[in-house]
Amino acid sequence: MGATLSPTALMPARTSKMKETAKGSYNGACSVFVGENFLKNHKRVFLRQLWQDLRARIVRTSIDSISSIQEDVQLVLRTMRDLGDFDISCIEELLKSLFSQATAYDKVRSSNSEKASKEILSRQLDEAKDRLHTTQAREHKETLQVQVTNNDLESVKKERAALKVRVGQLRSSLKRQRELLHTVQTEIREINEEIAAIENTSPLSDDLVEELRASAELLEDAKEKLNDLDPFA
Repeated sequence: MGATLSPTALMPARTSKMKETAKGSYNGACSVFVGENFLKNHKRVFLRQLWQDLRARIVRTSIDSISSIQEDVQLVLRTMRDLGDFDISCIEELLKSLFSQATAYDKVRSSNSEKASKEILSRQLDEAKDRLHTTQAREHKETLQVQVTNNDLESVKKERAALKVRVGQLRSSLKRQRELLHTVQTEIREINEEIAAIENTSPLSDDLVEELRASAELLEDAKEKLNDLDPFA
């Protein structure tokens, strides 16, 4: 049997609605409280919601399980009858017919249980095969995606390895270029120092230039004479 249907479980909290109904039981002009109408209005609200919840529960119940809630439904109906003031015979007749049909259905289903089981198994098998086909298609799709991603990963790894080699080459090249730059900068600094020294040096006078030239000629003559000397010939 399914979960027990109790009037208390089917009755939601309706504080706000009760307040509104209560307000409707007062006369705005003279504020006279009409007790009988107040109770009747609240009974109507309660019964309406009780029936709506019961009806929803019955609708949600599968036809294979309708008979299992009959006792609980009768308990709710007794509670509705006990409240009085309202005729629920139409609900009772409808539910009586419903459970009568449910009983007939259960008998037919019971007498054909083996055939029904084969039909159910056949349907379940077809559904399982359909799910298998769909899942296999998804597997194929995901397999292809994994292959593509794996190929991309391998490609990236190769690119990373090539980039690593390239980084090493660039670092070596950068080191040599920095050393060459440092050499050139040193040479430039030395040339600038030479230029500065030349610019700060006073030029020789014409007499000194002539004297230096003559001294150089004499030095060259002495070198030639020394070169021609052979005292042991």
